[in-house]
Amino acid sequence: MHPLAHPLYCLTSDDVKPSHAVQVDQMVKAGIKLIQVRSKTNFSSFHLDQLKVSISKARALGVCVIINDDYLLSEALGANGVHLGKYDSLPSETRLEPDRDIIIGRTVHSLEDAQDVKSLGFCNYVGIGPIRDSSTKPDLSPSLSVQDITDIISVLSPIPCFLIGGLTSIDFQLLDKTGAKGICVCSGISSHHDFGSYLANYSAESLKYYGQTT
Repeated sequence: MHPLAHPLYCLTSDDVKPSHAVQVDQMVKAGIKLIQVRSKTNFSSFHLDQLKVSISKARALGVCVIINDDYLLSEALGANGVHLGKYDSLPSETRLEPDRDIIIGRTVHSLEDAQDVKSLGFCNYVGIGPIRDSSTKPDLSPSLSVQDITDIISVLSPIPCFLIGGLTSIDFQLLDKTGAKGICVCSGISSHHDFGSYLANYSAESLKYYGQTT
């Protein structure tokens, strides 16, 4: 099954003790198949080397690894693709090669954003949110109703959509209500700074929805 068919998309964090490479390793060990490396700091050469090894091992096991914001870093690390925010863009030479074998994710906060993303093209999946208040995006306030989300997903169809922002394992129920493909989780998988405390819970819950969404 395509990696974007998995209903659980886990993100690494700067706010926990383990390095991003170790976080990727632990996610893979927990059975996570869709991972985003998300950092707002620059990696040292040592951490980049570690991360490249972890990504290579993950991909060998069929795990899809996405890098946040930085397409060139994604290429350098051998990741599957890149997730771009509202104001991020790909290098022009990449935009000219729509059949290139990379996964490109986009962020959508509103119906207008969804229309823009759909018209631009070059998008393999979309993250919609924030659904609720989130410690990783404190500057954004949730304002989307279930109907708003459903309308956004309808506009973006057939692009798979993942919900993000303050979600917990009980929020897999939103997939049936909205038509979303999955949920994204970052801080929710950890207990304070104890990384990965709830990874097994999320992974087990996601199996109930694996392959059931359209």
